[in-house]
Amino acid sequence: MSVQTCVCYCTDQSYLFPTLVSALQARAHAAADIADIIIVCFDVDAVTFSIAGSICKKNNIIIFSRSRSDIDGASAMLGRLYLDEILPENYRNILYVDGDTQIKYCLNELLSCPPPKEHFFASADPMVFLLEDDSREGEGVREHFVDIGLTSQKSTLYFNTGVLYFHRSAWAAIAEQARTIIRSQSRMSRFPDQDILNLVGIERVLPMSLSWNFPVFLFNADLEDTIQPKIVHYMSQPKPWEGIFRPWQAVDYEPYPAFVAAYPEISGLWKSSSPLRKARYLAQQNYKRFCETRRWGRGPLHTRILDYEARCRNGAEQTEQLSF
Repeated sequence: MSVQTCVCYCTDQSYLFPTLVSALQARAHAAADIADIIIVCFDVDAVTFSIAGSICKKNNIIIFSRSRSDIDGASAMLGRLYLDEILPENYRNILYVDGDTQIKYCLNELLSCPPPKEHFFASADPMVFLLEDDSREGEGVREHFVDIGLTSQKSTLYFNTGVLYFHRSAWAAIAEQARTIIRSQSRMSRFPDQDILNLVGIERVLPMSLSWNFPVFLFNADLEDTIQPKIVHYMSQPKPWEGIFRPWQAVDYEPYPAFVAAYPEISGLWKSSSPLRKARYLAQQNYKRFCETRRWGRGPLHTRILDYEARCRNGAEQTEQLSF
């Protein structure tokens, strides 16, 4: 009997390198009889795809090559909106993961508890915790949610799309609505597919612990012991394959040179930063660490995150009952 669950990535050539690293980690942290690991590549050249395909074959990872024409000419980041059309029919439960992630711990717990058929799991986006904040950032978040058409109540459910766990039938309906909106828009919002997915899917979302989609900056908030991140999402710039920049350490950077050491044929995809950019990142990240530790490490923002995690834990049993 075919495996009915998969962990899936969508990438183009520019993000293939970190995506391969994350997929290798996913394979190491997911039992083969529970889930397949799949990478869908868009417009990756034949030579590069052949190299990536050889690496994937050695590590029991499935890789597909697709053209952007298969997703209406959209960018690879919108590939998640076409997974119901692209993936083989045996996959009923799909854990979508962005390529700028690292899989730190076992995924079997999550993969073994799929969402109810008409719903999907997603973690709150960090913007949600700023909704009640009396600051310029809080005001900006509220204005953004109003601009895209979310009510005050729905704004509290706004989710991040870097990690999504959905039942295929539910996703097919959501994705079709999202594609329709994208085709009709003359301009995109600040977070194009994420905003649209929230507009069409927010009534079906079930909150998922931040442990499964941990924003890397929250390491500055002294929350890792409480939340115990299993999937770390390296949102914004810089990225961990560019160097060691706070709040991550050498252990977060090491998988990338280790990957190249094991597969030197892939080294051409690892783009290094200039010394000037690295210096800029070091200064930027030190400043952000100072600010984020003060703002998120205590006080209302810290409390809101802990409250959210408590709600996720309290709702887990009820959600598990819905799944059967």
